[in-house]
Amino acid sequence: MSAIRNLRPFQAGRCRPAVSRQACVRTYAATKLYSNPASRGRIVEWYLQELGVAGDVEVVNLDMREKREHKSDWFKKVNPFGKLPAFEDGNLKLFESGAILLYLADKYDQLHTPLERARAAQWTLFANSTMTQAVFVEQWRERSMPDIFRTLDELLSQQPYIEGDAFSVSDVAVGAYLLYIPAFLPQLDLSPYPNVLAYMKRMSERPACAATVASRVAEKKAEPAPAKA
Repeated sequence: MSAIRNLRPFQAGRCRPAVSRQACVRTYAATKLYSNPASRGRIVEWYLQELGVAGDVEVVNLDMREKREHKSDWFKKVNPFGKLPAFEDGNLKLFESGAILLYLADKYDQLHTPLERARAAQWTLFANSTMTQAVFVEQWRERSMPDIFRTLDELLSQQPYIEGDAFSVSDVAVGAYLLYIPAFLPQLDLSPYPNVLAYMKRMSERPACAATVASRVAEKKAEPAPAKA
């Protein structure tokens, strides 16, 4: 079972008593995730499902090919760089998948102390920078990937999750990119890292992951190989 803590989700349109008992301030949150199946938005969708709040967030899938909605003037008011995913929560506009994950973890009461926030930030930054560069940047792969994956394999030989015994936002951040490796770089041999492979299998079998990131991985694997020139 997931070890995610009990949640106190924000409820759009919930009436909250003001100072006076006779008055009531009604607040509405236009909470939207701007995504696309081919973007890192699926990583955020995974975490929303783990938190049990996916129904409170409208997922807006943008056309990135024909209409190029992510480069439109209206969307650049959400993310001036015209990239996906992006997130709106009331007046908050947020981009970068890692930042969105950390915001959701904080908002839904998963991070209580500076230590917990630091650990979550550490692993999210590791996933989005150190690990992805070592894997997905070809000129760095031969030099950097073996050392990183040996260390990760050793860590996962001692504990079931990235931070220890409990599933956390760190598992979404790291696990998602690990699961993308067989889909986007099928030539890479991960057999020297059995604990990483076992961890990937555990993540992919989580219902929230199976419906989002693992589903995208399956779609990518099913795509026909590009024709050779």
